Amino acid sequence: MLAQTELEIRERQIRTEYLNRIGRELEGRRSALTQQLDEINSSLSGLWTEYGLLHNSGAYVNRIPTEILCQIFSSCLNAPKLSGDGYYTYEERPCTEVVLTHVCQHWRNVAIHDPNLWRSFRYKTPRWKRDPINRFNSYLQRSNPTTIDLFIHFNFSSHEDMTLLSAAVLQVHRWRRVTIVSEDNKFNWSPFQLALKDIEAPSLEYFSFRPSLFVSGHTNSGHVLPVSTLEPKIFTLGAPKLAHIHLDSTVPYFFLPPLSNITTFSLDAKYIGPSSVTWDAFLDILALPGLTNLSIGGEVLLGPSHEQLQKPIQANTLQHLRWSVDPDRLNHFLSYLSAPKLETLVLCRMHLPSVPSTPTASISLPSLRSLYIIECANLASSHYIRFLASGCPNIAHLSMSYYRPESGHLLGYLNQEIEEGRCHWTNLETVTTYIDGADTVAPYLSFVQPRKRPSNSLNPEGALQRPLTLRVSNRLLSIWKTHLPEGWTELKDMCNVTSWTAAADILPTQWPPGCTNRVMENDRSSQFNFAVDWNEF
Repeated sequence: MLAQTELEIRERQIRTEYLNRIGRELEGRRSALTQQLDEINSSLSGLWTEYGLLHNSGAYVNRIPTEILCQIFSSCLNAPKLSGDGYYTYEERPCTEVVLTHVCQHWRNVAIHDPNLWRSFRYKTPRWKRDPINRFNSYLQRSNPTTIDLFIHFNFSSHEDMTLLSAAVLQVHRWRRVTIVSEDNKFNWSPFQLALKDIEAPSLEYFSFRPSLFVSGHTNSGHVLPVSTLEPKIFTLGAPKLAHIHLDSTVPYFFLPPLSNITTFSLDAKYIGPSSVTWDAFLDILALPGLTNLSIGGEVLLGPSHEQLQKPIQANTLQHLRWSVDPDRLNHFLSYLSAPKLETLVLCRMHLPSVPSTPTASISLPSLRSLYIIECANLASSHYIRFLASGCPNIAHLSMSYYRPESGHLLGYLNQEIEEGRCHWTNLETVTTYIDGADTVAPYLSFVQPRKRPSNSLNPEGALQRPLTLRVSNRLLSIWKTHLPEGWTELKDMCNVTSWTAAADILPTQWPPGCTNRVMENDRSSQFNFAVDWNEF
């Protein structure tokens, strides 16, 4: 009763064959339609591409010669990429070179085939949405054969980070400017150190390496000794163009690059640890023939030996010096320094040392024109400013900053010196001040009064001397005009009074002066950062 009859079987076979045939026909029609749709899409793409080229050809910007358009694109890359706190704003906006490739077909063709647009590769964890290795390879291919600039910022350890470093090491021969920053002091840098040791970096000009290494007196490899010579520990086969170096204080233990041709040396203590550079090595750095810019941030140097104490120090090529936190080493250095070409000096965040009592103490900075005193205390008891003024009488630009001063400030000290018959730096041209809590006009009047210049007065060189310019905060200027009009009127009759509008007007974030490497700007961990109340702006 359940078995099918022969007629039923035959009808099923006929129906199955029919459905199978119709299915094949429909599949064929669908395949043909799909192929036709692909052809139409391809034709449309070509049509709209041609349309876009014809439509955009009338735009003046697309009639610019390719060489000039490339120059315009390059100028877009030169725009500052740092946010106000010194960190790169990578994740807030797409990279300029990528944006340029998405404007139109013509711009895309020009941008992709311009190696200079792709020579700067930036990477910052947490991970980018796109695989960084593939992105790095794309930049390498598009930038070939130019040298490359790298900015790599690690927030934490990951396999991805180490893979990227390994890929970057393979391109050392193309490195031009390299910045590597890490916030993770547990990252294993040993493979990277070994990879950089016995190689040459023929095109490297700028090397900033701040890995947040934590170093104690002893490691698994034994006792760690501070650097006593300038023998390189990486790029041992040479880095002939290396001129600018910015290092964490612990980097010299393991990653000291060749220093023979440097012009800028910056050593910054990110974490408290053993000082990594001996006084002998420091003197060797000062003796480098091309050194013009020196920055010491924090306790990074060992003090001089007994035999080295009170010995004169020559820095014949030094032009720009900044020093933070470590007053003892500053005393050994500055109190016996002769730097005939030094133009700018920054002293930041320290209790100034006492005036040296030895007869050999002598400071000679005849070319010093710009002095920045930032959060420096112990003025009245040490009188170091008096000693400093004796060696640099030609200061033209003085800048000072004090946020909530507890033990006096520079303006008060200089006024005290005036009362005692000593007026320092009478030929000042500009004075920039931020002193939290000093809102009255009186101390500024006391400071300006002995420096008031008659009309058509001449400076020591015989040139016409302009009136002193005093720069204060917008808030202070508003208070004087509104609540202290008499003092304000008297002050502006003695000098020009203007306002500063940013902390960088007090102490420039870019160092050294005139430096074109924006990566030298301070970050949040810098020993040269200082506080300004936002109400002052």
